[in-house]
Amino acid sequence: MKKSVIFLFFVYFTNPVFSQTISKNDKKEIKQILTDFMECLVKKDSTKFYNLFHNDLIVWVGVTKAKSFADEKKNDSFAVDNFSATFKEFYRMFYKIAIEEKFYNVQITEDGYIASVTFDYSFFQKNKKLNWGKESWGLIKKNGEWKIASVLFSIEYEAINPEPQKNNKR
Repeated sequence: MKKSVIFLFFVYFTNPVFSQTISKNDKKEIKQILTDFMECLVKKDSTKFYNLFHNDLIVWVGVTKAKSFADEKKNDSFAVDNFSATFKEFYRMFYKIAIEEKFYNVQITEDGYIASVTFDYSFFQKNKKLNWGKESWGLIKKNGEWKIASVLFSIEYEAINPEPQKNNKR
C-alpha cells in the first residue's frame, strides 16, 4: 500500500514537469517550422519547403482586404476577394523571383498533437514590400513531426494601404 501511495505521489507531482517540457519542445519545433518556411522562400529550397506540409490536400486560402479589393475591382470587374491554391502552386509562382516573407507577433497554441499558429506577416518581392496581413496555420503532429495542414491569410496591398509601423515590431 505504501509503495502504491509513493508511486501515485511521484506520478502526480512529476507529470506537470514532463508536460511543460513537451510543450516547450513542441513550441520550439513549431517556431523552427516558421523559420524554415521563411528561409526556404529566400534560399529556393523546394524539397525542404514541401516537407514542411502534411500533403497536397491542405487548405491554402487568401482573402483580400476591403481597400485592396476595391482597387482590384477598378482594374478587373471579374476580380474576387479570395483565392485558393496548394503550397506547391504558391512555391512555383515565386520560384524564379527574389521573395521574402517575414513573420512577427507570433502566437502558438498547441496540445502536443494539433497546433494553431497566428502571426502578422509582410511579403517582399525584390526587397520591396508588396503586401501584408494576418496569417493562421493549422498544424498536426504526424509520425512525431509537426506538419502544416492549413494556411489562411488576409492580404492588404502596401501600395494601397501601407502597413502601420506598430504592426511590424519583432
